[in-house]
Amino acid sequence: MLRLNPAFLPDAQNDASPRRAAFSLGGIGTALRRSLWTIIGAIGLCVAAAAVFCIFSTPTYVASVQLLIEPQKQQQLLWFEPGMLDLTLDNAQVESQVEILRSERLAAWVVADLKLATDHEFQADPGRMNPQPDASSSADAGRDEAQRLRGTIANLAKHVGVRRIGQSYVIEISAWSTRADLAAQIANAYASAYLRDQFDAKSQGARQGVDWLKLRITELRGTLNDAARAVEDFKSKNGLVTAGTNLLVEQQLSEMNTELVSARAQTTQSAARLARVRAVGGAAAGSASVGEALNNQVITNLRERQQNAIAKEAEFRDRYGPTHPSVVKAHADATQAEAEIATEMQRIAQTYLSDYEISVQRERALEGEVGKLVAVVDKRRQSKVVLSEMEAQAESYRKMYQNLLEKLTETSQKETLPVSSARIVAPASAPLGKSSPKTGLLLALGAAFGLLGGTVFATVRAGLDRTVRTAQDVSQATRLDCLGLMPFVAENRTGGKGGKSDRPMGFEVVEAPFSAFSRALRRTKISIDASRENRTMTTIGIVSTASGEGKSSIALNLAALYAQANHRTLLVDADFRTADLTRANAPAATAGLVETLERDADAILATRLPNLDLLPLVFTMPIAQSSDIISSRQASVLLAELSTSYDIVILDLTAMQDSADVRAVGRLVDGLLLVAAWGETEAAVLSEAAHALDASRAHVFGVVLNKVRDTASVLQSI
Repeated sequence: MLRLNPAFLPDAQNDASPRRAAFSLGGIGTALRRSLWTIIGAIGLCVAAAAVFCIFSTPTYVASVQLLIEPQKQQQLLWFEPGMLDLTLDNAQVESQVEILRSERLAAWVVADLKLATDHEFQADPGRMNPQPDASSSADAGRDEAQRLRGTIANLAKHVGVRRIGQSYVIEISAWSTRADLAAQIANAYASAYLRDQFDAKSQGARQGVDWLKLRITELRGTLNDAARAVEDFKSKNGLVTAGTNLLVEQQLSEMNTELVSARAQTTQSAARLARVRAVGGAAAGSASVGEALNNQVITNLRERQQNAIAKEAEFRDRYGPTHPSVVKAHADATQAEAEIATEMQRIAQTYLSDYEISVQRERALEGEVGKLVAVVDKRRQSKVVLSEMEAQAESYRKMYQNLLEKLTETSQKETLPVSSARIVAPASAPLGKSSPKTGLLLALGAAFGLLGGTVFATVRAGLDRTVRTAQDVSQATRLDCLGLMPFVAENRTGGKGGKSDRPMGFEVVEAPFSAFSRALRRTKISIDASRENRTMTTIGIVSTASGEGKSSIALNLAALYAQANHRTLLVDADFRTADLTRANAPAATAGLVETLERDADAILATRLPNLDLLPLVFTMPIAQSSDIISSRQASVLLAELSTSYDIVILDLTAMQDSADVRAVGRLVDGLLLVAAWGETEAAVLSEAAHALDASRAHVFGVVLNKVRDTASVLQSI
């Protein structure tokens, strides 16, 4: 949109100042490009500081020795469960060895072995260690010597580091000194002192263990004998005869109980057979469901005879009829066979009844015997509970006694030949090169910190920046289109914010037609021409919020573009504060815009560019009533006349912060082009200027962002 639309303007009471858009990756990249030299300077400063530190620092050498802590038998478990090994070390055990290596006692041994108390590198500060240097007695001298020794030990601890390597059993001892050979000696001395301390501790522990074990074995021997005698006496008194691990009466009860179970099963089986036979009764047809009848040869023969008689009866009935004597005789044979089968089934039932009664009598007899044995077992078991407790106590004493005897033998051997639980994996040797300062690493860190600091500074500065730097900033501040990003040109440099600007650049679009500035301005011209297609627009005003933002250069080169396009163009210098166009292009002019309005004088001058004329502005002192002059009836008539004589009339107007000329002339021109300076014009000021132009009912083509130093953004917008 080329026209400022009040519907899209923020409420002046609720949103007086525009807000910058939130940071994005593209915005951060742009900020970093703008602060490239700042970041390079920060990197150079940090690298220089690191280099100075490396030059003046005293070199330090580091030597390391590695100790392997080997797993041992766990002492307490061996006392009670011989042969059980614990071949692992937990973190607490390894860390305990690390703390032993850091102890003051080992440091004192190293100081004594290497005579570090006389070494200037490790000597304590006498003034700090002895606030009262005047010693009045030998006791004071000895106390001072002890203080100095402790100071040396403390200094040595600062030069030694002990650490566990990963999750392994290897401990590394590192020592650093200004002398390579001394660093290796200190590391090896620490390892030797640690091994010696382990030998001494094991020997002393073994001696104490032997004395304690002998006393404890004597006490246990008497206790074990008393417990064994008490067990035997209790067995004899209560008649606890055992067969293997159980009492003899318990074994008899188990056997009798097995016979009782068998008798009950046999009784149940006999009762089932008897019930089945009684259920079948004497029917011949039911004999087939009884197992004894199936195996009975008599019943089998009778059943075959019955079947034969039935078959003959059926055959004779079919042949002779139901009343024939042969049919009657066959039927009588079948009936007799069935009666004999029933008689045989009754005999089998009597047999089952006899077996059942015998099983019941045997079961009752066994139940009586089991009941008697249970009573005896219950009485003996109460005594067995006490016996088991006594035997367990005696067995416990026996195991303790055996373990202590074995431990006494093992401890006696350790006393004479203690075995170390650590060994040196790799002794320390004199380092070939210094360990610190690490020149390469420090320089790299300096560069990294410089890069980080410069980046943070650039990002923070971009976040605190309230000036317009992108087309998005312009659109958000003014609700107008950004018609072009004009790159910074050296001739367009000003004397500083608020200072008087230099002369505007020359005809850049003529002298360098393919430069980024020329291409960006052509893009702006195309946007302006697009708004002129459907309406008559001749007069164009160029305005900026403050002086020094390059509006005169934009006006001069925009007029040159129209002139090159065969448009009769007039450039009017209407800047009543600086008159930069007149000073740069017509410094000898004696008449100009004011004289033309007053006397209708012909002050228009031709320039060196065809189709381009200049109406200068000549004054000897600042004109206070410039807004009245530019908005007068004579100015309106003059603009109307010029519009008929020229195709394009471009006015270079006074900056809005310097005068109200723009508000006065806004209704007289066909359109305004607002110029802002990249990194100089604040978003709030630009927003206020847009509000002012809208209030004056002026038509605004859009905004041109001038003096852009971000080359990538300019090239991307072209």
